[in-house]
Amino acid sequence: GKAGFLNGVTVLLLGVITLFAAILKDVSFVLAFGGATLGNALTFVYPALMYSNIVKKQQREGETLGVTVANISAVLGIVMGALG
Repeated sequence: GKAGFLNGVTVLLLGVITLFAAILKDVSFVLAFGGATLGNALTFVYPALMYSNIVKKQQREGETLGVTVANISAVLGIVMGALG
């Protein structure tokens, strides 16, 4: 069932993380990658998603341009983050 699947995913993730911990000698790359990814998300993606959700939740009319620009910003943020 679902619990068995989640247990399998947990064991797999722990195994992969343990393998990386045994292989990697310098974790600065991992820390830099995580920092860059989180920084990009905090700058471009999360604000756009929050704005879009607020507009939707408050049922604001006439905000389609702002929501479109916010969504474009989020997509560009994801693309820039993927490209590095």
